[in-house]
Amino acid sequence: MKVTIQSTLIIIGLVVATILGISAQSISYYINEQIPFISLATSITVVTLLSIGLYIFIPISLFISKKLGKELATVFIVLAILIGLPTSGWSFFVWAMWMG
Repeated sequence: MKVTIQSTLIIIGLVVATILGISAQSISYYINEQIPFISLATSITVVTLLSIGLYIFIPISLFISKKLGKELATVFIVLAILIGLPTSGWSFFVWAMWMG
């Protein structure tokens, strides 16, 4: 049961990190519309760092917890790397263009 809950949380974390990474610019505009005193540069920086941070945190937490089986942990780590590298690269590229 705990393996299923932990696996579900990892999958949700990867999906959230992917959504944050791909649509960071749109999320930043939405945050700026709702909270005008937060600048667009600040909001895109926070969203980008959250996305990249989740991709880094998930494999590290799998190494630390050791509650999942070795095969399942390896699958999630490879999945985080294969999805995380292009998404984080895109997110970093968009952030760098915003910073000029």
